[in-house]
Amino acid sequence: MDKLLKLDYFERLISDNHSESYFIEQFLKGSGNELKEKFWSSRSSSRLCFDLYSWLCNEPKVKNFQFEKQLPGVKTGKNRVSGVPNMDVYFEYENDIIFIESKYTEKDLWKYKKDKKDDGFHLSEAYWGTNKDGYKSCKLNNGERFYGKQYIADKFSTFCNEIQGLIDDKIRDNEEYSKYSWFDPKQETCHLFGIIFYVLQNDITDRNIYLCNNVWRCEDSKDSFIMNDSIVGIFKEKAENMLNDIFKLQHCTFSFEVHTIQDILSNGFMGFNFSEAKLYAREDVLKGYIERTYTVKKR
Repeated sequence: MDKLLKLDYFERLISDNHSESYFIEQFLKGSGNELKEKFWSSRSSSRLCFDLYSWLCNEPKVKNFQFEKQLPGVKTGKNRVSGVPNMDVYFEYENDIIFIESKYTEKDLWKYKKDKKDDGFHLSEAYWGTNKDGYKSCKLNNGERFYGKQYIADKFSTFCNEIQGLIDDKIRDNEEYSKYSWFDPKQETCHLFGIIFYVLQNDITDRNIYLCNNVWRCEDSKDSFIMNDSIVGIFKEKAENMLNDIFKLQHCTFSFEVHTIQDILSNGFMGFNFSEAKLYAREDVLKGYIERTYTVKKR
């Protein structure tokens, strides 16, 4: 990246805002080490995320805006957690809590993770393993890994096994496999865990909770965003059923949503008008800047 452009981004990252910390601090605290290399890449989803959403921080009714929001991870020891989810964007607006996973050109081909045990599962055993003696190097059983909430552990294990079965079916369908390569079920399962325990540990009540996958649609992309009986649609249905059941006592609702960023720029998102917004800390029209800067072909 050009040095002057990088300097411009640093100035915007340390510009005053209405959140509790500078944006540069939020990115530095995230576990993805975004500012070391990823943020400066020509295909950086974190930089697109910053350009696209940072202006919301100063909107009057937006509260607790944060990039790289860390959520509770699964317990793997008495004082140890693993798989800590980092949400690209988090904010609260009126009665809503919004978690955003933002994607640019990333692709996930649902590849199986190879390890010493090689259990053939795409989804982490930390979420579905029911061995009473724990798994791998972790000696906690599934109820202990879920902060003593055995009923949630049981629901989550069932959910993971159903989604894994779905992956096994869809991975044999080459057309389905390629159309939804932007969707990462392993990552989204991790996010669901984090959201559940973020709500419970903070005793959040009477709120509408949203997990939004906001995806840039490349100009030559054949990606599909149709829900119905696709892997994403079935994941959405099962995730919403599970979390809405878990959140009953909290009087919270949960929705899993998918949006293209092009649609957000034209038609808005969560009641916010992106087409007339200005780039954060600059006078550029947001929509035009995003379209000029990030329009690329699919890798």
